[in-house]
Parts: sequence; structure tokens; C-alpha cells
Amino acid sequence: MSSDQIQPKASEQRIFATVVGGTVAMGVAAIVLGWLIGTPIAPQLSPSVDAVLVGVIATLPLALFLWWFSNTQNPTLAAFRDSQIKFFSEIGFEFTTPRIIAMAIVAGVAEEFLFRGVVQSWISGFAPVAVALIASNIIFGLLHMRTILYAVIAGLVGVYLGVVYVYTDSLLAPVITHGLYDYVALIYTKRAIDAYRRDSAPANS
Repeated sequence: MSSDQIQPKASEQRIFATVVGGTVAMGVAAIVLGWLIGTPIAPQLSPSVDAVLVGVIATLPLALFLWWFSNTQNPTLAAFRDSQIKFFSEIGFEFTTPRIIAMAIVAGVAEEFLFRGVVQSWISGFAPVAVALIASNIIFGLLHMRTILYAVIAGLVGVYLGVVYVYTDSLLAPVITHGLYDYVALIYTKRAIDAYRRDSAPANS
């Protein structure tokens, strides 16, 4: 294998490790912060069959939304969808199956620990649940703000995950929902990137 082939592969691995490492750091920070402010993560996980079932079933509406979003011809949403596909096609690493699984698990755990397990739980300690849902997911949306529309969608998904948490009283349920949804969304993203690259490739002369 030539040095020209080795270098891009090493660069891919570094970029992927940076993305995943940053998300893992978020999860660790959530555990520490939860302990410091009195919303420890472990007691909130409450493993149960009901939490697992709700977590799995709650993925279905999000998957249906993704299907609709991937097929809508609304000009604004279609342009947004195409811009996101282009963004992810240039992210710096390929969406292989092991990477998709790793990203889905790490994001599902870390983001739910922080935003539902710490932020939402902390706010609900001194404010109504509705306020905790809205406030925590304004933050969630802002931290996903590549575009305003992306932030709004992320915030609404965050509210949905927060409702799953409130309904089950177990952080395990939204962790499962988030992880499964991210897996489905990343599989869709990989296929969309492949199609985008095929369509963008110059025709053979």
C-alpha cells in the first residue's frame, strides 16, 4: 500500500476518533455534572422490561418522520435535506457499519445523559415539567445549530425524547430511542451520500 493510500485512511481515523471522543467526553461530563448538582445518572437508568419496550416502540414515530422527510418535495425541506447530505458527504470519514453503530450508541448515551439525565432533571427540580422540557431542549437545539431549521428539528426531537423519559421515569428508555433512531438515520445518511456521489460523478466519456 502506498503512502498516498495510507495518509487518507489515517486522516479518516483521526477525524472519526475526534468526533466520537468528543461525544464520549460529553457523556463523562454529564456523569460528573450530575453528581455535582444532585442529579446522578445511575439511579435514573432504572432498567426494566417496560423501559426497554417503550424505548424501542418510541423509535417508530421518529423513523416515520425520517421516511417522510427523506421523501418530501417541499422546496424548503428538500433544499435543507440536500444541504445536510452534502455536509455529511464532506465530513472527513466514511460511514461504515461499525462506525455507524459506534456513533449511534455513543450519541444516544452521552446526549441523553446530559440533556435528559442532567439538564431536564435539574430544571424539573425547581420548575414544572413542561418548563424543564422546553428549556432543556432549547439548549439541545442550540447546540445542534448548524442551521436554524436543524436546531428547530433537533429541539423538537429532544422534546419528544424528554416526554419518553417523563412517561417511563427511566433514562434507559430515551437512551434506547435515541440510539436506535440515530442508527436508522445514519444508515439513511450513508445511502443518501452514496446516491449523491453517484449523481455528482462525472459521466464517462
